[in-house]
Amino acid sequence: MRTYIAPLGYDSARVTRPILSQGIERETHIELLVPTSSTDDNRSEQAIGDVRRMVEQVEPEIDLQKTAVPHDDFETAIGLCGSLIDEADGEVVVIFGGGARDIFLPLTVAALSRTDQIHSSYQFSDIDGEVRERTLPDLTANAPAQAQSTLETISKLDTPVSLTTITDAANVSKSTITRHVKLLERQGLVTSETHGKTKVVELTTTGKLLISRQK
Repeated sequence: MRTYIAPLGYDSARVTRPILSQGIERETHIELLVPTSSTDDNRSEQAIGDVRRMVEQVEPEIDLQKTAVPHDDFETAIGLCGSLIDEADGEVVVIFGGGARDIFLPLTVAALSRTDQIHSSYQFSDIDGEVRERTLPDLTANAPAQAQSTLETISKLDTPVSLTTITDAANVSKSTITRHVKLLERQGLVTSETHGKTKVVELTTTGKLLISRQK
């Protein structure tokens, strides 16, 4: 099962294109976020109807719901968006790129505080109309104390960087660096790949943001 959570404005394509690009199954649930009040309620209802008609052409038994998010109460809006993510069933997919900015920001804050609950996220581009997957950084992540120095060493090197280079720069044993890299990977701060006999490590966006906060 998959649950899509998406703010909706007057352009239904900003929601339907990302959803259709990922496919719709029988048990798919779509949660459309709209402001509690709109300058044009008729166009808003038309957009919801357009989304419903489009997805029902693929799967007639689709479950589509509308949730009104308060546009004038930022904290309440964040809480509501967070609750929708917490209570969603199956794979949670968040779509960014449509709807009022008053909803977009609370949804973004809620999503960034729950990256471990979100399977994937997509953005509809205002520039070229393309749908792109976005990996959300975990703003709550921290490096394990014993691996902090290794994270700092990696951040000072040109990445991707080999374990050997990290070991030389840190002046500790390779087994220690290997253990630290595994800890950092679990926290989503680095990724690693093996190229032949060489293992290379690279900072993730989450890792880069953590380093920048610590400066």
